[in-house]
Amino acid sequence: MSSLFNLKELKDQGGFKAGDLLAVDPRIYSKFLRHLSRTVRRDTTAKNMVFLTALSAYTPEPINLFLRGESSIGKSYNVVQALKYFPKEDAWLLGGLSPTALIHQHGLLVDKNGDLIIPFHKPDKDASEEDKEAWIQKMRESRYLVELSGKILVFLEAPHFETFNMLRPILSHDAYEISYRFTDKTGKGQLQTQHVVIQGWPATIFCSTQEKYVQDLATRGFTITPEMTEKKYQAANILTARKSAFPWMFERDYDLMLLEGYISFLKNNLQKVKAIDPFAEKFAEAFPSRFPRSMRDFKHLVNLAKVYALFHFAQRPLVIRRLSNGGDEGENAETQQREVEERYVMVTGRDYDFIMALWSNIQETTETSAPGHIIRFYHDVVEGLSREKAEFGVEDLTDAWNSRFEDKRSSFTIRRWVDFLCQIGYLTSKTNPEDKRHKLYKAILRTGNICNSLLLPNANVFSLETLKEWQKEANKIFAHNALSLRENLTSEKETAIEEVYAKHFLSESGLCANISLSPHQAPISEKTAKMLANKKCKQLQTIPLDSFKAVYWSDSFYGWHPCAACGETKLSAWQAETFRDEKVWLCEDCKIEWEKQREGEA
Repeated sequence: MSSLFNLKELKDQGGFKAGDLLAVDPRIYSKFLRHLSRTVRRDTTAKNMVFLTALSAYTPEPINLFLRGESSIGKSYNVVQALKYFPKEDAWLLGGLSPTALIHQHGLLVDKNGDLIIPFHKPDKDASEEDKEAWIQKMRESRYLVELSGKILVFLEAPHFETFNMLRPILSHDAYEISYRFTDKTGKGQLQTQHVVIQGWPATIFCSTQEKYVQDLATRGFTITPEMTEKKYQAANILTARKSAFPWMFERDYDLMLLEGYISFLKNNLQKVKAIDPFAEKFAEAFPSRFPRSMRDFKHLVNLAKVYALFHFAQRPLVIRRLSNGGDEGENAETQQREVEERYVMVTGRDYDFIMALWSNIQETTETSAPGHIIRFYHDVVEGLSREKAEFGVEDLTDAWNSRFEDKRSSFTIRRWVDFLCQIGYLTSKTNPEDKRHKLYKAILRTGNICNSLLLPNANVFSLETLKEWQKEANKIFAHNALSLRENLTSEKETAIEEVYAKHFLSESGLCANISLSPHQAPISEKTAKMLANKKCKQLQTIPLDSFKAVYWSDSFYGWHPCAACGETKLSAWQAETFRDEKVWLCEDCKIEWEKQREGEA
């Protein structure tokens, strides 16, 4: 199998100057997802969200992710596969974790100064009384330190209730450090009180969210459900069969080592740079703020955009703030002053565009903390039945589901789903006047997806004027310091704000690849349409699958593209070539259908 990377080409692009050859590859994110797709078929949204959540562990504001849904749909599998690129010491795969297990498995015994206590340094029986007393005093003041900064906590099962309560302030980002005392048994069976300090904010992924106390935390993160379709199940079975037939195809390969290396490189370098978002205020003005939780959702989305930008930190615009660091007082104080640089990676419209497209797919499950299959039940069954009947019972819903889908459900299961929909305000209920043992339900009309009102090209969020306003305000704030721009990390010369905008906001690879936030095609502004026409970007029409002579994974931008075959905009990097040598985008579903047609013809 050929490598995803052309290292010679990356050297020529300035990879050595960046510190890692992969850092300058404009398709680096696409190649991570392509490599991951070798072992995780479909589940596009889940793969992206798990991967970005893990990356957030190396940023100041890590993300919490909750995977909800029925068993055996690939929650744990998605997570384990996405984490194979990360250092093993950073990814903690945890089961039903008790407090003592957390401390003994991941805690370090330190003294009051934070220095590690080595057990074999304990004075022996021949040591002086002073040394023995000093050791006793040292142990009295000791504590177990559990450092969670830069860690990815994966709860494969719900943690022990006491463990959850102990970690909750950390997971909620309410406190950076918490002190906790618990009773433990010594090696001799005696009880003693242990002092534990837990510090740092980790990225967390919950694969089991059945317990109510875990669900209560879900408002502090994103909630997703892996894909639950027949196409996904069939693709997974084919992959399992392929592993059985060709096991050597799935062994550790050269690309995996390169990708692991990039994550380690990224981890070290993100300690030296921060993300800066010149468009956050404009985005806040455009973001619907109708409900209290919109404050949390807005913060999470801004942080997620920063994660995506920091992943491409060698390719995004670089903001440099220079400030003087004064020396000691005295005759040579002036000569002792030295210049210090603070470096910031600029979040661009491309980062927001990608993240908001993801958000359009997980918004409803996140806002409701609901499993995807219950949301699907509401939209596919409840809404349809509500158009026929103003009020209906569980049996009506059960019949409607079973008449439409092959995976039959009992009234007991449907009743549980209905109860959940009542809890989140999607249904109202009342006692059936004709049979007081049962209830009648009524659907509450849901408003449209807010992402339809957040089409960035139309919202004037990422305009040159916005960028200039930000620069003007920043120069006012840092009047005594020098603030400069560079095209990217590998560039050594300063650049103008107009050049940055032209490179990162008006480039063909940016606009042509990614023009809407909606999962379906959306209208674009007249200004944007003219710009696309000037750049000769074609508006795709529906094309029959037999018109394509070749389909391949593109080295172009991995993003949300309108599929030439079905017309829907989906996350993809598949490109097709027609017999007239035109290149168009295909979604994964149409790519699979094209392969089936070719196999049938053969």
